Amino acid sequence: MAVEQEIQKRLKPYEKEIEYCSYCPKLCRFACPVANFTCSEASTPTGKMTILKLVKDGVLELDQDSAQLLYQCSGCILSRTYCEHQIEVIGAFEAGRSLAVERGLAPARVMEFAGRWQKQGNPYGKDLASTLKQISNGRHLENKKVLFFSGCTMTNYFPETIKEILKVLERISEEFQIFAEEKICCGYPLYTTGHWKVFKEHQSWLAERLGGYDLIISPCPTCVWFLKSQYQESGLIEVGAIKHITELVSENFTQLSLKGKIKERVLYHDPCHLGRYLGVYQAPRQILQEITEEGYLEFYENQEQANCCGGGGGLGLSHPEIARGIARARIQEAVELGAEILASACPMCERMLSRPGKEAGIKVKDLCELVAELI
Repeated sequence: MAVEQEIQKRLKPYEKEIEYCSYCPKLCRFACPVANFTCSEASTPTGKMTILKLVKDGVLELDQDSAQLLYQCSGCILSRTYCEHQIEVIGAFEAGRSLAVERGLAPARVMEFAGRWQKQGNPYGKDLASTLKQISNGRHLENKKVLFFSGCTMTNYFPETIKEILKVLERISEEFQIFAEEKICCGYPLYTTGHWKVFKEHQSWLAERLGGYDLIISPCPTCVWFLKSQYQESGLIEVGAIKHITELVSENFTQLSLKGKIKERVLYHDPCHLGRYLGVYQAPRQILQEITEEGYLEFYENQEQANCCGGGGGLGLSHPEIARGIARARIQEAVELGAEILASACPMCERMLSRPGKEAGIKVKDLCELVAELI
């Protein structure tokens, strides 16, 4: 009885979404990158929501098979774009995942994840704080009202890009402090994979260190969105504003005084968290218009309709083969459009698209890295 009550309690906030989706004629299914890869009806947003309804109603037991399905989602919320009711499914999936983790039903790699995270306070189990301290040249010790929060993925995979971004920030005369404490992570990877207990502990720790700034800047859209939604809007921290780096650069672009423009054909990829979650579409495009000699290319589906790189929602952890398949499909589109450089504004997008991009002869770069190269 207690188990049933906990399921009802955890899923109740998403009652409307679960009901709407499970009785829907599935018009959004063609938009789901996971379902397009698996060619499985169960992988569609409505398929997974129907599973949750059956679990909520006590018709189906939450077991390993149903839990596996809940992790087949990149969190791109592209289905919302095509949904008449604007339903966001990822919140319900994450609530179901938290139940799966507590019951030991989540995929093995997900169950092991929290232990690895706790070793160094990030998903990669590395001392990322030391990496940032080496890059910061003492900026992590300064007491400024603007905080640069690099996030774990950018720090782990692209420390050289952080150096380039700092060069851009210095050019636009921002006095800033670098967050280089022991846990370089906003906590999103824990939350989205269902490790809510460990996340709550980290959330409290991080909130104590993020309050009081006039501005927090990050090159990671996921960090920006998550810090806003789980820390600022919930009242855990008081901060003037939280912005993605492209917003700041776009607002201060005239201070950069660039030495030239890019001649290669640049194609822009909209990150899901920067676009559909945060609604930031124009700032990156304004920058691209300024730094390219002949303008930039767009994907057939862009902005609100943009396809996913496959890297969000913990999909790369739980189902890496699906995540890689989605990334390859995105690169194939880039090849068809004749891109020489694929620019994005998200470290996870860059990570997912770099390998298939290299195989296809396309350079995948962070947008602010392209700006820095012109300084």
